[in-house]
Parts: sequence; C-alpha cells; structure tokens
Amino acid sequence: MNANSILILLVDDEPPVIDMLQRVGRQHFPQATFASCNSPQETLDYLDEAANARPQLILLDIDLHAPTNGLDLLAQIQQHPRAKGIPVVMFTVSAAEPDISRAYEVGAVAYTQKPDSLTGWVNYVQLLRDYWFSMAILPPTK
Repeated sequence: MNANSILILLVDDEPPVIDMLQRVGRQHFPQATFASCNSPQETLDYLDEAANARPQLILLDIDLHAPTNGLDLLAQIQQHPRAKGIPVVMFTVSAAEPDISRAYEVGAVAYTQKPDSLTGWVNYVQLLRDYWFSMAILPPTK
C-alpha cells in the first residue's frame, strides 16, 4: 500500500455483496483494494495474521448469520491490538434504531445502509472514495 491507495476490509457473509462492492470499486474507486472476510472468526484471524496488511477502513455488516453478529464483532475489533484506531463503518440493511444506537455506542464512526440498485452501489462507492480517500486522513497500514 502507498499514499495513493487504501485497503478496505469488508466483513459480510454474502458473496454477491462482496462481488458487487469489488466490481463497482474497481471502476469507481481504483485507489482502493477491498479485502474481504465472511465471518467473525475469519475477520479476527485476518487481523491476527501479521502477514496481512492492516486495513485502513473496515466496512462491517450486522447480520453475519453467525452466533456473533456484527455489533458484537465491532466490540471485539475495537479491542484488537492490530485494529485499534481503524475506523469501522457499519454497512447493513438494518435501519433499526436499536442497531444504530448500539453501533455508535460500541464505536462505529458511521452507520450506512447497503444500496439496493446498481446506481446506489455506484453512489455509495463514490461517496466512500470522496470521503474516506480524498478527504479523511486514515491510519497507516502498518
């Protein structure tokens, strides 16, 4: 990774969501590399592995179809030594007020909803690029 790129870790258990974000990302956010994990354990294993580049941003779904949901995983990520300081954006279909409140209480920096159309995906990725790459200063990958 260099100053002209960003590593984003997407945590979602739905391969079509991962595929869509990566495909739209290649076209509209070429500065980003999207790594992905599809379970809470895979995410923690990714963060544990020193050979893996440290992500600069994490997009985290709530419903991971596992005993540990994204909100519980968020709390674990916040305590993980290699993840401290990495902004976590909730990336979910849920608009439930308790989920939104808990996400912010546990440490999410933003709560966003997954797009439901190709235009929505393009807009989401462009906003992600404009804010998290062009405007915000993120922690280094090391």
